Amino acid sequence: MAAAAPAKGRSPTVVHLAWSKYKQQLVKKPLQTKALTSACVASLSDVIAQRLIGTKYSFIRTIKMALWGLLIGAPSAHYWHMYLQHWFAGKAETLHTVLQKVALDQLTFGPLYNLAFMAYTSMVVNGMPAAAFQRRFSREYPALQVKGWKVWSVVSLVNYRFVPLQFRVLFANVIALFW
Repeated sequence: MAAAAPAKGRSPTVVHLAWSKYKQQLVKKPLQTKALTSACVASLSDVIAQRLIGTKYSFIRTIKMALWGLLIGAPSAHYWHMYLQHWFAGKAETLHTVLQKVALDQLTFGPLYNLAFMAYTSMVVNGMPAAAFQRRFSREYPALQVKGWKVWSVVSLVNYRFVPLQFRVLFANVIALFW
């Protein structure tokens, strides 16, 4: 995920400068950087979603989605990845270890994250009463989770195998933009 350095004698591009600054911020303030990035990606995702479904644009809905990324999505993913890194400290990054991480991720964090996101979007973003959410959850969650395993198992495999720790939340955010 490294931006190519500018050719010798050429000025760095805006993208290169932004990427360099982003990496610096990941070192200085990793959680805050990931949270702000996640808020921006969640906002963009919501704007796209509202356009695709053809509803009148709701700025409040976009703010609520940004708050998800800022306060829940990024912090939970950041600490989850840190926990996994600690849990597997000292183990060689073999395919077997990566598959263990994927299994642990998809059997614990993934389902809980999906539940939390479904509850948040239903009740906070869309104002659904808790009783209605419980019915929706019973009706829709199992299929959602199966679809999630089909997509996020592969994403997690790529993330744990090829993406450096500091970029894993960003990678998942970018994939979630299309999910």
